[in-house]
Amino acid sequence: MSNGKSPRRTWFGPCIFAAAFSLVLAGRLSAAVMRIDGEFQDWKDVRVCALDPKGDAKGAFDITKVYAASQGSILYLRFDTTNVLNIQNGPEAQGTLSIIIDLPNGRQLTLDTRGRRAFLNDDSEGRIGWDRLKYIVGPTYAQDEFEMQIDLAEFNIKLGDWVNVQFDGSDQLSAPVRFLFSQPWQTPRRRSHRREPGTDVRIVSFNTYFEGLSDPDRADAMGRLLNSVDGDIYCFQEEWKTEGHSEILKRLMLPEGNGRWYIHKVHGNVIASKYHLNILPSKNDSYAAALIRLAEDSLLVINAHLKAMGYIDSIEDQLRIRQANDIVATIDEVFSGQYFEDDAGGGRPAVVIVGDFNLVGSRAPLDLILEKKIHGLKDWLIPNLIGESVVTWRGGARASFSPGKLDYVVYSAKTLVPRNGFILNSELLNQTERRQLKLDVADSRLSDHLLMTVDFQFSDSAK
Repeated sequence: MSNGKSPRRTWFGPCIFAAAFSLVLAGRLSAAVMRIDGEFQDWKDVRVCALDPKGDAKGAFDITKVYAASQGSILYLRFDTTNVLNIQNGPEAQGTLSIIIDLPNGRQLTLDTRGRRAFLNDDSEGRIGWDRLKYIVGPTYAQDEFEMQIDLAEFNIKLGDWVNVQFDGSDQLSAPVRFLFSQPWQTPRRRSHRREPGTDVRIVSFNTYFEGLSDPDRADAMGRLLNSVDGDIYCFQEEWKTEGHSEILKRLMLPEGNGRWYIHKVHGNVIASKYHLNILPSKNDSYAAALIRLAEDSLLVINAHLKAMGYIDSIEDQLRIRQANDIVATIDEVFSGQYFEDDAGGGRPAVVIVGDFNLVGSRAPLDLILEKKIHGLKDWLIPNLIGESVVTWRGGARASFSPGKLDYVVYSAKTLVPRNGFILNSELLNQTERRQLKLDVADSRLSDHLLMTVDFQFSDSAK
């Protein structure tokens, strides 16, 4: 993750006049492919298009640098906030940050980030759904730099059109950015859903949205989704009350040879495996953990659903941090040989942590897991099968929070080699792809989260 202080900050030098705080942005400053993931490597060739003095803000968001790029009718923005904040939530006293886009024909689009709404002209009580704008902002956790995309196709923006971009609320630029849409739409990349040669295990993570596995109205779509990825181990979240998951899953997807599903459930977290599970105790109800023996290798699987809501330093954020510390403690105990030492084959098992991390406060819960160097854990950023989106949560049509990445995959890099990995959204597939996967176009709508699939190969060091 970028901390906003890398050498990229020096790129603006050649394209900013000494006395100027903004400039006209044309095609040569636009990027062809962008991924809204809260990381900024894809902005390396995009120069700063506006500077604003530090310390002039009337709220918590103090903008000093702005970047802009486009593809087709999509506008991409990157900006800093000086302070580490959550862009969509926080104490009321911090104020909000609005992005105001002056469109052709005198129209004006306002994006109120803390108000979590978009509206046109002076209709501040109105709301334009995030899905209509294909609006994404990242990261979801607190940071001092953010990126976002806004699709202006609804307003008939096309190549050759100009818009002005200004900020309001906490801070305002000394002059608006004038931006020219000059980069054509690029055909999205289409990835394969198939297992790559050498894959040893496929793990699927899916927040089923309020007992989705047992909901008869969603059963057909759920069965198609789960069968389409053909996982060896499934990790479900939000299965709080339902019991009897082995029988439920046999109805939805029968294992080869009429086998059984081995189940471990803690609160709403279910681990379902084609392989026998050695169940581990959990220190809180936000995760389930199990050791799984696969041929000559052992795998520790942790399925997590951390506390939702809140913002940095809130009560909810502090609870997420405690929950993450408990996950680290469980891994420590496993690595010390406290559980099933014989099953571990005399060595440390490989580790995979998946699930809904709900990083809407600080990034600390993820960092606590990654920073324990002895565990050798790494975060794997998974893209969609179609295009560059890493969004895993979309909400409903009236959701106030915008779509973002809430689901994560963490693995032990010394013992596992990542192979194929993808987020599945049936609505993005073409007819041929849906036919191959035996999906209907609307199947992914059964949950507010998207299904995520990851394949691993055990490295030589794990054998």
